[in-house]
Amino acid sequence: MEDKIAVIRIKLKDTHYPIRRRVEVDPDITLDEFHEIIQIVMGWENDHLHHFVADGITYDPLLAEEYTIPEELKGIVKPEKPTITTKLRDVLESKKFLYEYDFGDSWEHEIVFNRYIEPKKGVRYPICAAAKGLCPPEDIGGIGRYNDLIYEAKNKTGDYSEMFLDKTYHFDLSVEKLRNIENEPVDIKYINERLERFR
Repeated sequence: MEDKIAVIRIKLKDTHYPIRRRVEVDPDITLDEFHEIIQIVMGWENDHLHHFVADGITYDPLLAEEYTIPEELKGIVKPEKPTITTKLRDVLESKKFLYEYDFGDSWEHEIVFNRYIEPKKGVRYPICAAAKGLCPPEDIGGIGRYNDLIYEAKNKTGDYSEMFLDKTYHFDLSVEKLRNIENEPVDIKYINERLERFR
């Protein structure tokens, strides 16, 4: 398995249109590093807390070392491990796991491990190999509020409320953009330029 590259799909859950990325990464990076890669490829701003959950274990960036559950709390308290020392490779064994970003808006991402591949000659990893769908703006109120804005933009033909227009303006959205949001292009070249610092 030495020197293999992991192909991983990242999908934002519960959206009205597909928001997903396919990344190719070194599986020996830490979950801390993988978090930063997710932030870049999805288009988030890294302003909020996050964690990973795989096979009932929470991987927390605030833990300095693995938390050992006392015997009397086993089965009540969920096991936790630190992201700073956990390798991505270890979590990939579960094949599918969760990444949650911003516990207020609760952006949940489904992470699916696809397969290992041989590294391509001349390619430096990580790379974003495919992308579809723009990520919602930060602090917009979560996926429910974002879906509501899209629905309102697509289905309302009359005057828009001042509150709706204020909300869209504040987040650099327009009625026209929201109406066609599923067809807005994702700039993979820009994403890969930002990933340069990991190579």
